[in-house]
Amino acid sequence: MNNIVNISDFRNNISDYINRVIYNKDSFLLKKGKSIVAKVVVYKEQKELLIEDKIKKYAGIWSDKEANLIRKYARKLRKEVKLIPRKYDLSG
Repeated sequence: MNNIVNISDFRNNISDYINRVIYNKDSFLLKKGKSIVAKVVVYKEQKELLIEDKIKKYAGIWSDKEANLIRKYARKLRKEVKLIPRKYDLSG
């Protein structure tokens, strides 16, 4: 549940509010005047996988023979796609 806190009260008691966010996982909406201006929540760091990490994750699933076969079919497919005449202009 979000508690609405006046921004000046938050400023005066920031340590208490930050501790409540960290240890109790509370969240607060900060109000300035009649408007809600910010939300204070616990920060959850998300590890973003790089493309190389994603590739390494699946490395070794296929045997070398299977990988070579897939590579062969991919090359064949690319050649066939180049040979297909384009009938439609998709640019706009």
